[in-house]
Amino acid sequence: MDKALADSIICEYTDKLFGFAMSKTRSLVRAEELASRITLEVYSSLLRRDSIENIPGYIHRVAQNVWARYTDEYRRSPYTHIDGDIWDGEDFTEAIEQSETFAKLRLEIAHLSEIRRKILVLHYYDNRKIEQIASELGIPQGTVKWHLHGAKSSLKEGMHQMRTMGTLGIRPIEFCNMGHDGRCGSKGDTADFLARRLTQNIAYAAYHRPRTVGEIADELGISPIFAADEVKVLEEYGFMDKQGDKYRTNIYISAPTKEYDEACHRLFCRYASEIRRLYIPRLLDALRSFDHSRVYIPDGDENLWLWSGIAYALGCGKLSRAVPDESHQFSVKRKDGGDFIAFATLCRDYTVDYDRSKYECCGDMTRGSGKYPICSWQITTGYDSRETGWRDNLFTDYEYLYEFFTGKIAKTPENIEKYERLRKKGYLSEDDRVNLVCVQDTAKWMSDSALVNAIPEGGAGMDALAEELGEEMYRMTRALMPEHMHPLCKAYTRSAFHGNEIRMRVIEQLVADGTLTLPKPCQAAGLTTLLWTDILPE
Repeated sequence: MDKALADSIICEYTDKLFGFAMSKTRSLVRAEELASRITLEVYSSLLRRDSIENIPGYIHRVAQNVWARYTDEYRRSPYTHIDGDIWDGEDFTEAIEQSETFAKLRLEIAHLSEIRRKILVLHYYDNRKIEQIASELGIPQGTVKWHLHGAKSSLKEGMHQMRTMGTLGIRPIEFCNMGHDGRCGSKGDTADFLARRLTQNIAYAAYHRPRTVGEIADELGISPIFAADEVKVLEEYGFMDKQGDKYRTNIYISAPTKEYDEACHRLFCRYASEIRRLYIPRLLDALRSFDHSRVYIPDGDENLWLWSGIAYALGCGKLSRAVPDESHQFSVKRKDGGDFIAFATLCRDYTVDYDRSKYECCGDMTRGSGKYPICSWQITTGYDSRETGWRDNLFTDYEYLYEFFTGKIAKTPENIEKYERLRKKGYLSEDDRVNLVCVQDTAKWMSDSALVNAIPEGGAGMDALAEELGEEMYRMTRALMPEHMHPLCKAYTRSAFHGNEIRMRVIEQLVADGTLTLPKPCQAAGLTTLLWTDILPE
């Protein structure tokens, strides 16, 4: 066949072949692959033949055979090759167009509200009468008729509009560093609710502007029915807020850039250096002069006392009073008993000019007990040997430890699990020595303890630095956040002075100048941990 004629036939059938592929695969990616294979096969065979009497029938056979080979290759479903005479019926593309119409209709039905979708199915699919539907749903017959009319109008309008997949349907995002600021409930935190990538993309779709379930579904290229189920759970547990028929995500989602991360790093290092120069000498004096008869230090190693004391002091709020942490007012009380701010970060596909892992930190984690007069504080960093975060920091660990050093439990079979747990955590050594710093105090909570009272205030100099850093961080971060997150962004960035980013860089500098020395392997499990108790271990 002449090349020009073959080209014209291919141009005429390109869209129809893609429709055929889409009707078979129901997947945009697979349809594109199958359509390209069919087009190549049809074009090659047209060029090889002198003439074809029935072009639609010929193309149909080629398309079916390519589809058969495709399914065999991917083992999607059994398929029989078509052999024998060339099909000589009506144009096969009419059947394709009909199947596409049905698919479009199903999609538009899925975009209806739940009540209208239910009424439509009951009336047209289950052949229920108006009065039967009204009785079953417990609504007036007039309301049923109104919903049916509205559903038909929506379907008619939807069938004539082109639904386009949004960016997230083509390039879905993924969250990392999902967590919480506050107290988790029985169902866990952000990472538990957003464990599936689909849920993450649904949340992100409504982050920068409120969207309906249908708009979220269009953005992701999924059925609104699936989106509605996910949105319902997110809204029910406070990760989304409903505004009329639209939803807006209430998760603090950071979308940093390489330039932003590196600028923040330089800023944090500079302010950490000022804290080390102006505040740390006073803090060291206070820790060294603190009544050591009220402190238990493993191996009597003063270095461990400084590690815990400095790390705690930098985050307890006394470094600066000028910018108190006001983020608690944005905490969300959740259905499962949780009360926290949810946060997440978009996974980054770039590298920065510093080692991020050096500044990773989980905490501040505080634990209390309704059974014994104890409370604990801990942060987990790259300097300790704890491999798990907040989920494995159990209040019962400290209760078991208290029971051990107060003689409430003995090495008997019924207590073996408690001993095994303490040794697994590294809080109890093989020779039965407590392996974390303990402070004797009768205060009900650590904030009222003698240690906190002994920690020096930062003073005017630290207040000025805290305000400078907060303003600079807010200016840089606000541009990356949607408007409804600006108040929380301001609260977080204004309190950055006593946040983990600064704290970890101060510690890094203190290790570098020798103020702190790296712990021995046997000491690392209890690093940066404090236990307040009425009785000290021996």
